[in-house]
Amino acid sequence: MDLYFFGGSFDPPHLGHKEIINHFIDKSDILIVCPSYKSPLKHDEPIASFIQRKEMLEMMFLKNKKLSILDYEIHNKITYTIDTIKYLKCIYSNYQIHLIIGVDQFNKFHLWKDYENILNSVTLQVVSRPGEKIIDNNMSFNHTNLINVDASSSFIRKNIFHINEISGMLDQRVLKYINSKGLYN
Repeated sequence: MDLYFFGGSFDPPHLGHKEIINHFIDKSDILIVCPSYKSPLKHDEPIASFIQRKEMLEMMFLKNKKLSILDYEIHNKITYTIDTIKYLKCIYSNYQIHLIIGVDQFNKFHLWKDYENILNSVTLQVVSRPGEKIIDNNMSFNHTNLINVDASSSFIRKNIFHINEISGMLDQRVLKYINSKGLYN
């Protein structure tokens, strides 16, 4: 059985994230999305709270039986993917775990804590992003270049007042939620 694991800040979750999840959910027995507590390679903590990021993700995926949003990192103050993978391996011991990451993260994967152990524990699924090229680093991975949404959470946060520039990057329920909560102002 196949478990796909997609972690990230999701601050906010956008249509690129949605397309990635929709692409892999059909291949999976279960797909786990895990909003991060804090990314060790990012300087800033997420602006939206964990609850807000989880609610935005739930809005995008109205009750899909194969999708689960994991709160393990926030409740345990976990910041490293290897620790979450160890947890998943204990809970889902009969599953092959596939880790979904964007090419931007893949290109700095060698900086991740215990990245060799991650590579030995999961099948790496690397998703292309417009304008990003894969740097050959002799790691084994599966490449998906079928995702074509050019969206970035940081771009959305920086341009929150330019609604015409960002509205096509966000699920409309998420955009309405962001506006109602005054997020990223």
